[in-house]
Amino acid sequence: MERMEDGIIEESLERELKKEALVIYAEIMKKPEVSEAFAILDRLPENLRYHNRDHTEDVVMEAIIFALADGASKETIEQQAISAAWHDVGFVEQYQKNEPNAVKLFEQSEAYKTLPQVVKDEVIANILDTQVQVKDGKPFLVHERSNNFYILDADVSNFGRKDFFEKRAKIAEELEVDLSDPAAKKGFYGFALSLLKNHDWETNGARMLRQSQKEKNIIQAEEEYADLLAQEEKEEKKEEELMY
Repeated sequence: MERMEDGIIEESLERELKKEALVIYAEIMKKPEVSEAFAILDRLPENLRYHNRDHTEDVVMEAIIFALADGASKETIEQQAISAAWHDVGFVEQYQKNEPNAVKLFEQSEAYKTLPQVVKDEVIANILDTQVQVKDGKPFLVHERSNNFYILDADVSNFGRKDFFEKRAKIAEELEVDLSDPAAKKGFYGFALSLLKNHDWETNGARMLRQSQKEKNIIQAEEEYADLLAQEEKEEKKEEELMY
């Protein structure tokens, strides 16, 4: 493929990838092992503003696009799409640490009975690797089980898209973070910025398509966070002046 100097696929080429991906997506969504997962997703709580059916549809599509960009096989694309379809079904049972529940629902499914063992194992590994881990107060994504990573990049594809800040707001709403409270806003924005900066793409396709915008998103998020810190410092000085 023709590439720009910085290694990012040109927007025109991404549009071509999307055309091909839409055809594959339409066929994959008809597969019973995928439609079964979406039947479960239709039972998701209505208060999930981000982790809903739309998000999973987006992850399926992005996984296909990244795989196509890397020239992955049809078998890999289908397996990754199945993983994408099942990765968030655990939210129907609980919010925190929902991934083990997603694995349980997958293992109880008709899809599990029919898929080859190697596919089943990879779907389970992919689901578990989507969990955000926190160490010393810092969030990370640790992909230690999976062999294929397109779904893992697709799950956080908005990190490298222009809708990152829109998605961040939806997650805040989902978590009931009061963004009118300066302390809550600083904590949430700081956590989101840390996750964004600690993250690395696993696949060349995602890196080529999303890294450039991700770098822009980091700069904007850093500026927003710096403004919050400056405002906090300003308020503290006001309080000190009132005391004296």
